[in-house]
Amino acid sequence: MQQSKSYPQNEYYYLEEVRSILKNVLAREAKRHEMDQHLTPSMHGLIEDEILPMLENELDYDPTPQYDPSLAGI
Repeated sequence: MQQSKSYPQNEYYYLEEVRSILKNVLAREAKRHEMDQHLTPSMHGLIEDEILPMLENELDYDPTPQYDPSLAGI
């Protein structure tokens, strides 16, 4: 019987690592000449314009309701 692998960190830790890795990939690509880049323009755009913003939106989500004094009727 196979035992499940135990991970020492919260899964969000690994997602933060993914975000960091993707940002580093884009930074390295930006330093390369256009003809020497490893990513296609569409992959670069996908990471920069869609994947990272959606990942950051989820990672930076704060479920705590924000107090708005104007709603208190005071």
